[in-house]
Order: sequence, then structure tokens, then C-alpha cells
Amino acid sequence: MQSAGPNLLAFTAAVLLTACPPNSGAGDGTKTTAPSGTASVTSSATSSATGSAAPAASGSAKPTPEPYDGPTGTLRGTIKITGDEPPRTTFKYPEKCGSAVATYGKLFRVGQDGELADAIVAVTRYQGFVPPKEEAIKLTIKECAYSTRSVAMTTGQHIEVTNLDPLTSYLPHLDGARAPATLVAVPRGESVKLRSRGPGRYWLRDQMGRNFMVADVFHFRYSTTAVTKLDGKYVISGLPVGKAKISVMLPAANLLTLNQETVIAEGDNTIDLVLEFDAKKDGPKKDGPKKPGDDAAKQKGKPEPKKKSGG
Repeated sequence: MQSAGPNLLAFTAAVLLTACPPNSGAGDGTKTTAPSGTASVTSSATSSATGSAAPAASGSAKPTPEPYDGPTGTLRGTIKITGDEPPRTTFKYPEKCGSAVATYGKLFRVGQDGELADAIVAVTRYQGFVPPKEEAIKLTIKECAYSTRSVAMTTGQHIEVTNLDPLTSYLPHLDGARAPATLVAVPRGESVKLRSRGPGRYWLRDQMGRNFMVADVFHFRYSTTAVTKLDGKYVISGLPVGKAKISVMLPAANLLTLNQETVIAEGDNTIDLVLEFDAKKDGPKKDGPKKPGDDAAKQKGKPEPKKKSGG
């Protein structure tokens, strides 16, 4: 499988965010043809995928297509990873944050036999429209850690965060989305609801200084996605039978495989995939990622270097 630098991952994310199933049903029962798998990427999708703030709001809502009602199949499998061990992160964790060490202590989570957690599996380019089965994507917090490091959602869904800790409170925040008020996830209290602004990339954070608490959130234009658990397994049900494409992405390490062709048969289908991690190519850089304006900030207030005289 292919490893990707930040630019390729950004492009891939943008394609996955904007890709629509071909010949998906329109609201009036007619059919329209969507662009191919290498469709041009809109500027709002590209900006959200490359880590800017929220995507631009859509100008006008499109009618919801009629749901697909033909024969369906279920795709399941295991995602594994080979290659180098994930490097350790440099975060420091409070004493009561035992789960955070296990969740964020390394660049990504992997099992003893290579089972990959937190990978996003997406199925696209099928015939028909598949609505989401649930309105809420439910997450929990325990000992300073979200229950997943990747979230896949679609239009019509929101995120619900429940705090399982008996004493500690948290401030879940969806970076890039509108936040009308600060929402507190009190110990063993009611869930906090978070909503995106539409298709794009976001980051689920905690606003109480726990910088390690981050989950990558992708709002796709389709519902046929899944995020692998600790055992590396995924299940996507309700897929229209016929040709389709499957993609896998691990945001934490900029790894992906894009648009692998497959055929969904009625009933159960199994596809196991393997990603490969090269610490030299895919690992974090020693200097860390630069933020916009870093170079300008370093130069601010410094005298200009003396120019050498000619001759």
C-alpha cells in the first residue's frame, strides 16, 4: 500500500470528501452522473483537507436523493500495518491519565500482530445513495483519552461525547466548526453534542490544556465508511451490489491506499488490507510541522543581516 506525504494525503482527503457515488438517485427519482473517482476538488474541500479552519458553508442545499432499495452486501475485514514500529510521542501526561498514555503514547495504535486501529475505510463509486444508519457518532472519554483517534461522519450526523470519568471534567471542542457556547462534559453526565459545518476535515480537541487529546474528524459526502477498532476490524453494511472502490487512510501517519477496485456481492464480502509504515519517510520530522507565520515571527525584531560589500 502507498504511503503519502502531507500534500498527497490532503489531496486524497479532498477527493474522498467530495467523491459522490456515480448515478446516485436524485430527489425526484431521476439519475444524474457524478464525476469520476479523480474528480476535480473544490477549493473549500481542499482547504479543509490541508488543515485550515472550517470549510466554506454551502450556498444552497441540494435535495436528498431517494435511498437505494436494491440488493445489498456487507463488507468486512481487517486492516493491518507492516514495517517500522510507530515512534513514541513527546507528550507529558498527568498521573490520572493512564488511558492517554496507551492512546497517544505512540504515533499510531497497532496490535501485537499488526492490527491497525483508527484507520478510516471508505467505499465509493457504487450505484445509488446510502443514507446514514445512525444520527449520532458516539464517543467516550476515559482518563484523558477519546475512545478513538479517527472519526468518520456524514451529513445528517453529529458527534456525541460522554465522559466516563468519576471526577474529571473536559471541554470537548470540534476545531473548525462553529461553537455557540463552551460545552462541558461533566463526570458521568449527559453527552455533549458537536456538529460540523459540512464536508471537510476537523479536529476533536479538549480545551482544558490537554494538548495530546486529539482525534482527526472527516465529514464525508457519503455514509459508507468505518473506523477500525483496536483489533483492526471494520464492517460496512448496506452497500449496493456491483462495482465499487475501497480506500484506507491513517491520518496520524499520512498513510493511504486510494480507490482499489472491488465488486460487492449480495451478502457477506471480506477484504483484508495492509498498509506499510516507513519511519524515515512517514514519521514525524524532528523540527515538527511549521505553523503559518513561524518564519516571519522568528525574523520579527531581529536586525537585518549585513550585506557584504562588493569587490
